[in-house]
Amino acid sequence: MIFALGLLTLSPDTIVVSPYLQNASPSSIVVAWETKGGSTECIVEYGGTDALGLTQRGTSQTTVEGHLVHHVKLEGLTPDRRVWYRVRTGDTVHGVHVFRTPALAKDEGRQRFVAYSDMQLDEANPLKHQEMVVHGIVPWSTQHAGSELDTALDFILIPGDLVSTGGNHTHWTRDFFGQGATLFHSVPFYATPGNHEQNHPLYFQYVDVPDNGTPGFEEHWYWTDQGNCRVIGLDTNDGYRVEDQLTWLDEALKSAAQAEHIDFVFAQFHHPHRSESWTPGETSFSTKVVEKMIDFSRDTGKPSVHFFGHTHSYSRGQDRDHMHGMVNVASGMGNPDYWWEYPQADYEEFEISTPDWGFCHVETTAGADPTMTLRRLSRGNEFVKKDNEETDLFILKRFPVAPETPKGLSPTVDSGAVPTNGAVFQGSPFADPDARDGRNFAHESHWQVAFDNQTEDFQKPIQEAWRRYRNLWRSPDKEATWYSVDTVKDADVTRTTFDQALPPNQKLFWRVRYRDENLAWSKWSKPTPFSTGSASKPPKQTRASLAPVFARWGASL
Repeated sequence: MIFALGLLTLSPDTIVVSPYLQNASPSSIVVAWETKGGSTECIVEYGGTDALGLTQRGTSQTTVEGHLVHHVKLEGLTPDRRVWYRVRTGDTVHGVHVFRTPALAKDEGRQRFVAYSDMQLDEANPLKHQEMVVHGIVPWSTQHAGSELDTALDFILIPGDLVSTGGNHTHWTRDFFGQGATLFHSVPFYATPGNHEQNHPLYFQYVDVPDNGTPGFEEHWYWTDQGNCRVIGLDTNDGYRVEDQLTWLDEALKSAAQAEHIDFVFAQFHHPHRSESWTPGETSFSTKVVEKMIDFSRDTGKPSVHFFGHTHSYSRGQDRDHMHGMVNVASGMGNPDYWWEYPQADYEEFEISTPDWGFCHVETTAGADPTMTLRRLSRGNEFVKKDNEETDLFILKRFPVAPETPKGLSPTVDSGAVPTNGAVFQGSPFADPDARDGRNFAHESHWQVAFDNQTEDFQKPIQEAWRRYRNLWRSPDKEATWYSVDTVKDADVTRTTFDQALPPNQKLFWRVRYRDENLAWSKWSKPTPFSTGSASKPPKQTRASLAPVFARWGASL
């Protein structure tokens, strides 16, 4: 079995969960493992080479009858150094393995981490988590970094549903730790509980997180700083959707705002604020959390992202007005939630949802131009096979350069009266001095119509539109359940029509702003006056008008 790799000696004490890493800081880390047998001895031998030379003892507690989980905290470590280690219980040892201590934030180094979730057992694909690790996360991350695993990844985030049944010991030893052992030997993971953990003691016996949560709830919510990133773990399960947690979150965000070394804030929790492919999984408590994250980014200018799971698909979106990203990082093994299977919704905030297995790789840089780059690496689903294919790229900058302010080209007062339905509004070409790799196109645009050209009038516009260059969602064809299609008819967001009718026979004003791929908005264009004519009927959709849509889907008219 995968968790038996490195076992040097068999004895009455047998290692059933091989060593894994928790709660890392530049000077300390927790090494944990589980044994079957009578010995409570737990020793970690470690050192700056594979000769080891140092030892540290820890504590043990019973998981199930005849089994003990051991936790040993190594302290006094040197930041950003490789450490070799092995564990010992009685005559049984496991290792030697290697990890790297986190660097100090003042060193302005990069951070690389993986986020994935929902590894609960899929009976039809019972080794999918192992495949995710052995053929996905480990080889992709090491190749991307050009280094060994302990250097290629700094930590792992897991927002819930580590197992199918929190009280089922085998689900922990076989499906989670057993299948993820290659990764967990060298990279510490930070988890938050999902509904499948069932608030069971086994979760809290295995997981060791920073002890800075609300007294009495320390293992349910916490934060840790890793380089220039603050990572906040929350518990969105029934029984923990309490005001105490929100009050604690306010303080965690306040201190992140005041910390000069923090450029990015990441929160992870299980239940979605919005879920495009399984709306019953949403919780209003998560929405309250997201609103606080958005307010944080609005007030500080520091980008934020929240990671979640619960729904077995990848989704990524963003707040309209501020630099906050929303990412569903599932599924690590749970069977994908395919299109048309459940109640679903095409939310305006989200630009991509795909029912597949996969993981997210995140890299942040520090220094003068702190940047976060998130990639989705897909392993496909039961209908579409993928081998670490990059299906999404999302970049946030601490100090983005805004696109140039657009101009309103048409309609104008010189255009004559425009119809109340179907009028095309056209802005000037998009220009962005911060364009990436020669890519210079508007990611989004925001349009408003008001009765007057005063700012306060535009705060309550009579018409508003938020357009994006793409929207990957389900196909309208119920038979095509295997993947997602782009439902945007026209990727050029420098022009738009409004979905609702404009008031007839009125002099009005319109304005537009453009957004780049880093979620930086331009300034609003100068309000442009125009006039509407008499009420008109909405334009009728014809087969010809639908031709571009069918062409994108590869279907015939």
